[in-house]
Amino acid sequence: MKKLVLSILAILIMPSILRAELPKIKTDTLTIQSGNLSIHSVLSEPQNSLQPTAVLIIGGSGPTDLNGNQPLMQNNSLKFLSDALANEGIATLRFDKRGVGKSSYPEFKESDLTIDQYAKDIKSIIKFLQGKSFKRIYIIGHSEGSLIGLIALQDLDVDGFISIAGAGYAADNLLKKQLKPKLPLSLYNSVELIIDSLKNGNYVKDIPQQLSSLFRPSVQPYLISWFNYSPAALIKDLNCPSLIIQGDKDIQTDMEEAQKLANATEKATLVKIENMNHILKTIDGGLQENIQSYTNPELKINNELVNAIVNFIDK
Repeated sequence: MKKLVLSILAILIMPSILRAELPKIKTDTLTIQSGNLSIHSVLSEPQNSLQPTAVLIIGGSGPTDLNGNQPLMQNNSLKFLSDALANEGIATLRFDKRGVGKSSYPEFKESDLTIDQYAKDIKSIIKFLQGKSFKRIYIIGHSEGSLIGLIALQDLDVDGFISIAGAGYAADNLLKKQLKPKLPLSLYNSVELIIDSLKNGNYVKDIPQQLSSLFRPSVQPYLISWFNYSPAALIKDLNCPSLIIQGDKDIQTDMEEAQKLANATEKATLVKIENMNHILKTIDGGLQENIQSYTNPELKINNELVNAIVNFIDK
């Protein structure tokens, strides 16, 4: 009977102990200046942490905000990642990209945007973190954020770089690979001509109606700047160690891209995570479940992802 009572007490007390062990998180909303632009950011810092480490989280392509969301795609992927790392005693900084969310501004024009501007913003944010009390600083780049981080790191010194679902090949090759199986041959041939022209720095005026949203005139300056960089070439020049993470349920970036990135440098470690999709969620089923997760803001992120990042930083 005594053993039974002790067992029941242990069950009742254990959740309270676990909650007590989680660090208290201080969250500050702030703005960071990048030239004339104010970048809306959120800094989450564990209180009394024995590991004064900060991680900058860079979101992926499109109008992605600091939570990893877009107007028609609410999944909270980057918010969950930030919360999970903060609960492990690691500070995080996430932000609304220029022109997005609370980093929008009246003068914003899509035609003025380039990937180099995004990289410039990363340099400003890292400079801000370096002015704080953190002893170690890491960059996490998700999807296109991986390339943006790599561009910025050509002029920065940090303790480590983490790519999640990042491309290894240049974006023109990636875009061709993504579009080829989805389009009729005649339309794909037009895609190749357009991409090759942009790759050479030439604007394209005559765009087929079916491709107008993807290659609209206002986005062509960004595409030209995007196609100019090879992720594999950029990571080769990094002085810091790198962690390359790729989920096997990713329907946007595949293992070939991750392998290309990892093979470019001896300082990289490649981690494959089973059942993780592009937005960091665990997918046990097929394509329908995968797609539905993109608009499920309650579905938590993959635990193995968090463990891989924490283990990399702990080294």
